[in-house]
Amino acid sequence: MKEKTLIIVGDNLGLANEQVDYPDIEFIHYPVLVDGQEYFDSKEHSALWLVDKFKKEKIVAKSSTLARGELVDAVEKNKNKYDLIVHVLMDQKMSNATFEMAEQVKKQYENVIPIVNIDTRQVANGVGAVLLRLIDELKKANDLDEFLAASKKVVQNTFSFFVLADLDYLYRGGRIGKAKALLGSAFRITPLVGLFGDDPDGLIVPVGQARSFKQVNSLLVETMSQKMKEKGAQRVKLINAIDFKDNVAAFEDLQAKLKAAFPCDRSIIGMPRLVEAIYFGPQSYGVSFCLD
Repeated sequence: MKEKTLIIVGDNLGLANEQVDYPDIEFIHYPVLVDGQEYFDSKEHSALWLVDKFKKEKIVAKSSTLARGELVDAVEKNKNKYDLIVHVLMDQKMSNATFEMAEQVKKQYENVIPIVNIDTRQVANGVGAVLLRLIDELKKANDLDEFLAASKKVVQNTFSFFVLADLDYLYRGGRIGKAKALLGSAFRITPLVGLFGDDPDGLIVPVGQARSFKQVNSLLVETMSQKMKEKGAQRVKLINAIDFKDNVAAFEDLQAKLKAAFPCDRSIIGMPRLVEAIYFGPQSYGVSFCLD
């Protein structure tokens, strides 16, 4: 695209910064409160650090919205260096306050630099998958209209699955109701939930459940295979998978099943960030698929 474009994205994308191959990018930070104390994603305070705390201590962890000041600072220091800013955001339904804040900043700078806020309709590794595909489209697009049309298609063709050993973390984070959280723990089942880009509601939905991680992995593959048939897709453009290094056999089983089931142009083992640990909890993992 002829416009020199800056990308802004939060650090809740299921990727290490180094895995994002785009030079003009600003990563801004989601605050995390652990027993009332604020932390930001870092080598010391990582997703693995928080999951380990969950295992050893009875702690309460919550995420907060992006700080408006940090977003404004990112725009302010770059407004004269670029022609366009693309802000890639998590699902608006999951964090309406963050999206509304981004829209306010967009309006604040409307006479200074154009800002495009893209609702990925995703969280965690899904945000990272959409981001990587948007970068691909940004490099190919001839103009902004072409990029926006391609972006809409990328979002609608991204599908994420989350294997959650304990739904209570998702409940405490305000993402599902108490009844669904209790159901999972009461029956000792492993639930599979999803977030699908072609779902206009943009909500986490139950996909199914099983008695073992291997069975859940098979259900995940079967569901995604059905989605590909529905879309008429022959190949997967991109896969981004994350785990917390504490359920190795289950994650390796998933990786083997994915490799056997899906022809894929690009497969990535991403990195969970601090925010993701709040909602996933121990022994959990996720995978996102981008179709053409």
